[in-house]
Amino acid sequence: MANFTPLKILPVDIQNDFGAELFSAIPAKMGCYRLVDARRTEGSSYQGQRITVLVIDENGVAIPGIPVGFSYSTADKYTLTTDFDWQPPGPHRAFIARTGGSGEIDMVLGADGVVKSGGAGGVTVYILQPEYSSDVLTGAGMLASHEGMYLVFQLLRAGVEPLDKRLLGIEARLAALEEKKT
Repeated sequence: MANFTPLKILPVDIQNDFGAELFSAIPAKMGCYRLVDARRTEGSSYQGQRITVLVIDENGVAIPGIPVGFSYSTADKYTLTTDFDWQPPGPHRAFIARTGGSGEIDMVLGADGVVKSGGAGGVTVYILQPEYSSDVLTGAGMLASHEGMYLVFQLLRAGVEPLDKRLLGIEARLAALEEKKT
């Protein structure tokens, strides 16, 4: 069980070096995906030269099969269906791939994915599900040193309380009962 707090602002190095920005979602009726972690990856590691996304639930458990949109100017167009409760950022062009059994998916970046000095990365990342809105990260990419990005999105469903918060509530009630006994 992991405790995550939605990011309100990106880490300074991600803002400065990648030119990235975070746009918080207005929660849809069923809930939303929040960006809870954003970090750079080592250029010489497996995660270098790519944007990796991990999707987790309220309890920090990886969720397989979640469609992630990696949007860039030459990506294929997609059409929203009438069951969408939110509006993903336009233009509606993205490489859309589902998370694997580990809850992760990545997009390998080539020379076009390199962030130009003083500029922003050219990829926008979000979760693309009709019933849940998503935070949006713009300016994702790869640095000239081949450092990439690792992003964690957490599903926060309306009316679902994470297990750690429920356990804290139970512990507080037990402590109150024990205090009454004495």
